[in-house]
Amino acid sequence: MMDENDCVADFTLRSKTRLTYPGACSLEYQNIKNIVIETLLQWDCKKQKAKGKGILGTTRAFAPGDEEQGRGTLHGHWQVFIEELNNDLRIGLFQGNESAKINARQKIIAHIDEIMDASYGEEIQVTHKCNPNLKGTMDEIFQQRPLQILRDARHKKLYNDVKGKILECKECKELVSTTDIINNALEQFRTFHKQTRADTMIPLSSERLDIAAYTYSYHMKGGCHPIKDEFWSDEKLRRLLLKLRFEEHSWYHRQSCFKKVGHLMHACLSTDRLLSLTRNFHNLHIFSG
Repeated sequence: MMDENDCVADFTLRSKTRLTYPGACSLEYQNIKNIVIETLLQWDCKKQKAKGKGILGTTRAFAPGDEEQGRGTLHGHWQVFIEELNNDLRIGLFQGNESAKINARQKIIAHIDEIMDASYGEEIQVTHKCNPNLKGTMDEIFQQRPLQILRDARHKKLYNDVKGKILECKECKELVSTTDIINNALEQFRTFHKQTRADTMIPLSSERLDIAAYTYSYHMKGGCHPIKDEFWSDEKLRRLLLKLRFEEHSWYHRQSCFKKVGHLMHACLSTDRLLSLTRNFHNLHIFSG
């Protein structure tokens, strides 16, 4: 069992290694890109065409651009052209025929719903302190707050008023964030496995969450280092931790989340038609992230 000092030491070592050997990181990044291209996009690099349907649809072409972040790690911006979202469908959105517009819109929405999902999964069971005997899925216990709250949560200044609490309990109306709910579900796993060890305390530290994420493929079925611990070998729990680590956007954002806002503000404020919509700067909600 690793204590918190070990987890911090692991994080420090990985950070130092990354900065000391950027070439090794670049090679690993290239390996990851190959997995994205060949497995996720289902692209045949030799024949230069799709092998089948990928996670976004049937790929016609793609153009990745690689950049180095401030921390020294690489990341990519990808433009992917999908057969299901072809030019005819996009043109259909702007047809004079209202029926054609609706048809094109429905096809696009259907495709987006097929390839994208913002859910943590139906297997997650949660409860709330107002009725601890009632257990259910997230949708059964909690509900989404008004859309304007979601807009405020993405706003450069108003996000701090929301603090990520975009959901509420259906019974007592207490406000909660998605991270609160995930920690609630993790606590249910902990209770189920009757764990009281320090390495299972919820919420997990960011350093321990990192370790749980990058060791997933080693620990789970088929991995080279399977573990027998009841808590850490629970595949549902480990999948949940993967989503928490890689798919949960921090409610307080980063500066880069708003790096285009200044240009958007200038464009909006210099347009008479848009300026006439509001004269209160704080009511001009710019979406970014």
